[in-house]
Amino acid sequence: MNHFPALSNRQTLQIVTGPESRQVFMKIYDNILLTSGGARQKSLLICSANQGEGASTVALGIALAATGVWNQPVLLIDGNFSHPQVCEAFGLSDIHGLGDFLAGGQDVKSLVMDTTIPNLQVMGAGLAPVSHISLLESPAFGHLLESLIAAYPLIIIDGPSINGFPESVLYATQVDRVLMVIKSGITRVQVVAAALARLAAGGRDQVDLVLNRRTFPIPPWIYQRL
Repeated sequence: MNHFPALSNRQTLQIVTGPESRQVFMKIYDNILLTSGGARQKSLLICSANQGEGASTVALGIALAATGVWNQPVLLIDGNFSHPQVCEAFGLSDIHGLGDFLAGGQDVKSLVMDTTIPNLQVMGAGLAPVSHISLLESPAFGHLLESLIAAYPLIIIDGPSINGFPESVLYATQVDRVLMVIKSGITRVQVVAAALARLAAGGRDQVDLVLNRRTFPIPPWIYQRL
C-alpha cells in the first residue's frame, strides 16, 4: 500500500479522494470481495496494533471505494471512543453517536449523518457510557449490527488500537472480517504478534493485514514488469 498519513483532519479526506488513492483503495476492496469465498461479507473492522498506524485513513478509503460498488449508502462507524476522527474528516459533529446508542434511548436513524460523499454515511463515536465495555460484550451491539446490516450493503467500523484498548477485540468477534493496518518498516513484529494474540484470545483467529506506508526502493514501473 502507498504512503497514507494517519487521519487527523479534513486534509486526509482530500488525500483519499484523490484519483491515485482511490485506485489503491479500490484494489483493496476488490481483493476483499474476491477473497470472500462466495459469502457476502457485510461488516468490516479496520484497526491497528498501535495508535497512529493509519487505520482511520484506511477505513475511510475503503468506505469511499465501496460507494463506487454499491448503488446505495455505505455506513462508516467510528468505534474509537478514545481518539474519534471520522466525523472530523467531514467537518461533522461527534457529540452523538455509537456511545449514545449503547447507553440507550437513542434511535439509530437519529445518529447517522450524511457526508459530502454520495452514498457515504457516518455514525460518530459520541460519548461512551461508563459501562460501554460490558455493553459491547452484551447482545446490544450485536443487535445494532444486525439492524444496520439489513439497511446497508456494507458496515465499516473504525476501531481503536488493539494493544491499547479493548474495544476492537470485542468488535472483531461480531463482524464478518477484520483488517489490521501495519505501518511498514515501523511496527515491530512483536507488536503485531501481541495484537494478533489478543484477537485470537478474544475469539478472532482470521485477520487480514494491510501494509501502510510501504516504500518502493525500485521504481513502481519496474515492479509492474516483474
